[in-house]
Formats: sequence, structure tokens, C-alpha cells
Amino acid sequence: MNQDKVVEMLKNYRSYKFAISNGIAGYDPYDNTGMPRGGGYGSREPRLGGGSTLQSEMDYRHYTQIVRVIDAAVHELLDDNQRTVIQRKYMDRNRQTLEQIAEYVDKDARTIRRWHKSALKELSIAFALIDVPEILNLDDVVLRTA
Repeated sequence: MNQDKVVEMLKNYRSYKFAISNGIAGYDPYDNTGMPRGGGYGSREPRLGGGSTLQSEMDYRHYTQIVRVIDAAVHELLDDNQRTVIQRKYMDRNRQTLEQIAEYVDKDARTIRRWHKSALKELSIAFALIDVPEILNLDDVVLRTA
């Protein structure tokens, strides 16, 4: 995987994590839409045993895999300096530039850029067989259905 895709995955990490915990669900035993005396009416999408749609289940598994791989790679492959740079630049809630990170760790900006580059190289090797999931913009979905 090239470094641009690695950067894309790291930038979207928080979105993937949010989707797992809030946006998509792997299993919902109380989803009875379309069932007799259920909350909804009419036909519905094919559902798995627990009530979630097949696409929702596939998205949930893919996003879960991505989050696990990113977490494992960042914590297991990278040294402390590289991990600090990657987490502060891509994974933290308040992202920082490389210059801000350099100021925070009291190092030269060139050193931070070197750590960043070597971390991306290691992560691109680790993510070689991973597909980047597409994040669906809900604004587009709402506009198409309206």
C-alpha cells in the first residue's frame, strides 16, 4: 500500500472508530421493523439472524478489522517517537502539524519529519493487504432520497 492510502486510513481512523460504536451495528436483537406487530411496515432488506442487514454486517466487520489493524500496527510496530508523531498528527481528537509536534516534544522539525516518514514507511508495509473502506457521506444519501 502506498503512503497516500496509509495517510487516508490514519486520517479516517476516528471516523471508523465512531462508526463501529455508533453508526453501524453488527447485531441488533430488538430491530423488528417489518415484522408482524413491529414498529415499521412494508417490506424490508434481507436480514441476518439477529436483525442487521447483510451490508451493515459487512461494513461493521470491515471497519472493526481496520481499527484493530491500525491500533495494533501503531502500538506494536512503531517506536515511542514514531507513535507519538502518528497519534498526534492523525489519531488524536485535536490534530497537530509536524511543527507543533516538534515544539511539544522539544525536538527539531527535521527530526519529527524523519520520524513521520519512517513511521509511514513501516505502516505502509503493515497495511499492504488491507483495503481502505469507503466512508459514505450521509449528506449525499439524504439528498438522493429526498
